[in-house]
Amino acid sequence: MGVTRVSHTVADTGSAGTPDLLHDHLLVVGDHPLADGVVAAAARRNAPVTWITNGRVANPMPGVELVAAPWGAQHAGHAATAARAIVAFADETRQIPAVEALRARAPSLPIMVNFTDSWFADRGNETAGLSNVRFVSQVQLAVRDLHWRNPPPLIARNLGHARIHALLFGFGRGGDCILTDLLLCGLTGYLDTPRITIVDRRAAEVRDDLLRRCPEIGQSAEIHFVEAGDVDDPRHIPADALLAAAAEDPFTFAHVSIDADVRALALARAFHALATRERWQMGPVFVRQAGGGELPRLPVTDEPAELLMFGANADFAEAIGLFDPDIDLLARMFHETYRRTARPGTPANCPWEELSEEFRESNRRLLVHLPAKLLTAKVDLAAWLRTPLPVTNEAGGIPLPDLEADPALMETMAELEHRRWMVDRRLSGWHYGPVRDNDARHHPDLVPYEALDEYTRELDRAIVREAWETLGTSRGSGFFPHGGAMQRVAKG
Repeated sequence: MGVTRVSHTVADTGSAGTPDLLHDHLLVVGDHPLADGVVAAAARRNAPVTWITNGRVANPMPGVELVAAPWGAQHAGHAATAARAIVAFADETRQIPAVEALRARAPSLPIMVNFTDSWFADRGNETAGLSNVRFVSQVQLAVRDLHWRNPPPLIARNLGHARIHALLFGFGRGGDCILTDLLLCGLTGYLDTPRITIVDRRAAEVRDDLLRRCPEIGQSAEIHFVEAGDVDDPRHIPADALLAAAAEDPFTFAHVSIDADVRALALARAFHALATRERWQMGPVFVRQAGGGELPRLPVTDEPAELLMFGANADFAEAIGLFDPDIDLLARMFHETYRRTARPGTPANCPWEELSEEFRESNRRLLVHLPAKLLTAKVDLAAWLRTPLPVTNEAGGIPLPDLEADPALMETMAELEHRRWMVDRRLSGWHYGPVRDNDARHHPDLVPYEALDEYTRELDRAIVREAWETLGTSRGSGFFPHGGAMQRVAKG
């Protein structure tokens, strides 16, 4: 990077031996490659960092207090002066004990923990019983940023597709994150029910596990599973099955997220060759490259099935909003809107600080759907995405239709919001029940919009109003720190 790197190495520290660190520093614990990316991002911003790791660090960076030792409870004293902590071990079984030690030393310290399995990330707080801890999935955040930059319904519209047909190669390395995000961000008022084709070597096992966790997922998407075959060469793809799937519904785009960067790239290139041979007019092939790779991150040509990178470890700190002063500002805004209308005593009707992580994540997921709401309201989303942050409508932003002056459009948007909420609940394992039961995950509102009472419909309208206010002033900055700049798929 062209800078001189220095290091302060501490073999072991405890409460008596804790170095005289700067207050409000970032505490990073673990040897996951993500930790290296987080520390590098902090160093670029001259943010003080303490990094506890027994991983190999060849060139420690300036401003980083490196504790080169295996993690132990004696290191928890560093939490006393930290503003925020991130825990990321390659061996994820080590993370909960580390969080418990940090929490015992600093009860109010905000802690983020990375887990590969997004299901555990979504339910982590309820499982572990830890307060003020956010369990995140790196892949989930990368996919969220990817789809914000490249909205699936915009790609489908520009291709002239009646519905999104997404092709997912590999489900174990983030496929569930991709599926979750696709179903949330792809829901519009004009596209048919999405189709998802999942290609995996354990397709039957993946199907059974998904239906066990999300028994009503079939009401939100048409999902097909294809066995990839027990072949070690990643370039081997089930061409006949893919040809048949494409004949029924043309592919809108594809995601490749398998066990290693080099294998993912080999598979993506094999699929690109098939798409080129068959002259499929489809959107990008998004390829997860944790190490960075050499692929572009945004569309740059009109080439069908163009290979694009996502999910680099180096982008994690920005994707999580690590340096944003209030990363949950917009999510909290939506939650407060809900509270102004919600009945007293409902599980989610409490201050944000007391809200379970599951319901916090539900508010964050609401933001994922904003581009689809704009498309449904016939807003020029491509122009909106090209607008630099921050911007307001009064300052020359993209004008939004007046929902209060158009009751029919308001009802369309409120119904769409209710459908989004149902998808979100189904993805979290909820299903219909005449009486709400939080333990059994039964909810009486998992019914069509027209079957709701007026009170519940007004909840949906209130969320839409808040979304319009948010879109007109901030355009989603704060949760999506990168913003976005559509190029190829933004044309037209």
